[in-house]
Amino acid sequence: MCGIVGYVGHQSAGPILLEGLQRLEYRGYDSSGIAVIDRDGALAVMKREGKLRDLQAAIQQMPSGATGIGHTRWATHGQPSDRNAHPHASSSGDVIVVQNGIVENYRELRAELQDQLDAEGRSWHSDTDTEVIPELISKELIAGRSFEDALAYAVGRLRGANAIAAAHRGDPDRIYAARKGSAGGIVIGYGDGEMFVASDLPALLPHTTTVYHLEDGDIAVIDDRSVRIRQENRTSFQPTPVQVDLDPVAIARGPYRHFMLKEIHEQPRALSDTIRGRARLEPPSALADDLELPIETLRSIQRVLVIGMGTSLHAAMIGRWWIEQVAGIPADFDNASEFRFRAPLLGPSTLVVAVTQSGETIDTLGAMNHVRQHWGAPQVAVTNVEGSEATRQADASIILRCGPEVGVASTKTFVGSLAALYLLACRIGHAQGRLSPHVLTDRLEQLLTAPSLVERGIQRAERCAEIAQRFGTASNFLVLGRGIEYPLAMEAALKCKEISYVHAEGYAAGEMKHGPIALLDQEFPVIALAPRGPLFDKMTSAIQQVSARRAPVIAIGDEGDKDLSELVDHFIGVPPAPPLLTPFSLTPVIQLLAYQIALTRGLDIDQPRNLAKTVTVE
Repeated sequence: MCGIVGYVGHQSAGPILLEGLQRLEYRGYDSSGIAVIDRDGALAVMKREGKLRDLQAAIQQMPSGATGIGHTRWATHGQPSDRNAHPHASSSGDVIVVQNGIVENYRELRAELQDQLDAEGRSWHSDTDTEVIPELISKELIAGRSFEDALAYAVGRLRGANAIAAAHRGDPDRIYAARKGSAGGIVIGYGDGEMFVASDLPALLPHTTTVYHLEDGDIAVIDDRSVRIRQENRTSFQPTPVQVDLDPVAIARGPYRHFMLKEIHEQPRALSDTIRGRARLEPPSALADDLELPIETLRSIQRVLVIGMGTSLHAAMIGRWWIEQVAGIPADFDNASEFRFRAPLLGPSTLVVAVTQSGETIDTLGAMNHVRQHWGAPQVAVTNVEGSEATRQADASIILRCGPEVGVASTKTFVGSLAALYLLACRIGHAQGRLSPHVLTDRLEQLLTAPSLVERGIQRAERCAEIAQRFGTASNFLVLGRGIEYPLAMEAALKCKEISYVHAEGYAAGEMKHGPIALLDQEFPVIALAPRGPLFDKMTSAIQQVSARRAPVIAIGDEGDKDLSELVDHFIGVPPAPPLLTPFSLTPVIQLLAYQIALTRGLDIDQPRNLAKTVTVE
């Protein structure tokens, strides 16, 4: 969960950057840093591990300069330390960069750049993925490119979602910003003879309410009086800034029609923030500083029970799958409202994981209390609200860092819960010696691709809208999945019920023949979750049986899957994912389908009838 600030103008940059970081303090950090360039191109960098107050104390000794960038960080690559904190400079010392997001192909880029560093007698100064960015830029500068072209080249080489601010000693009167995907926004603030950059609007509001939001693929060249935007096709233009409404609700919803749509689009960032600092690759570790359970407890676990309700129950079902497949120990899931009424058999070797996005769901709290009073099993709460009742009842908690979720139908907290459960599975497996460092690294590297999988899934919004127009008047839907996609079928059906008021049922595809198939006809659309994987052939068999009953089939599968698209009536392609990560590529599409159906019906999407955000009565 990182924050970016930038400044170019006539004032001393250091205090302004520090104030911006303080306004991003709610995002959390394990380190922070500031870089300032004076008019002569002299660069000063101050970085500190720990809280912002540690940087604040050090910055008093920092030289002045009117151009600078700053950052707060949660570690992913490299332990929290001064050397791994942002900003990062190129080994030549001429380029300085801060970044939100994950450079998924940093290993390949680092290997590519190593020969040049060796030839010039230079070396890497951190263990981070971000350091390849200034090095790529510096390499292109040496080759004769302008800084703007070098930055565009570097961004084009990155795989993943990234938000970047950069500066160059050879051009001390400008800062640069770039956005690729949804690792987080970049907002430019317009002042009087000064300009500001931030990853979040609150950092700008003390200085200006005139702003411009970068779009995916934009690169901004910013001096103290103007902004020029360069797009991916190399066209450039002067953007038209807008005045932001100081109404808190308007600020929160931004350009989106509904909070639910905004929160769907926030999922890549929510995922990155939840993962950041908890999935470390060098050395590999998961939840090393975020799970306050003794290592002896983790090693003694022989069984895991994951409980939840509604969307959290579906996350629990997927979490059970990961705990078995990744950690290699038996796992179950249970509906929290039913759990304590069936005399469950637990003991100190069973870990109970309670998934409750608000941390105040009454039935889940009742189940947790039942465990504490009668069984004494260790408990972990997975929740988005620090200090909630669930965190007080549990022995340890994993806080999601998804930010406030206003829409009643859970979206970003669902994918955040999934990330937390995947990390927990890795942590248990590693503690019990079932995951070697090599395998753990591989598992975590796969998880680090999850934000970009979700981002690419969100890009199917237009196709989802087309499908919704075609089936917006349908009275029923059947959603089919197999394996790890079965809980997603249930979640898709739940979303249709919650916000579209459409009767929908999620079924295991193999169960379809045991009753639901009797319902199918030409007016009963079926959504099939069918990414390529070990159960793909069984899914296509179920699809063929549906088609034989003349029910229209909407398949969601790997983009470019020609065989599947030709088999069904309607097809939505999603990015191919490793078999254990398909929930991340499929989730935004099932959410967008429900949203678009509700939109065609003219419904109150953020506040659906009869529902509350937190269920506090039984």
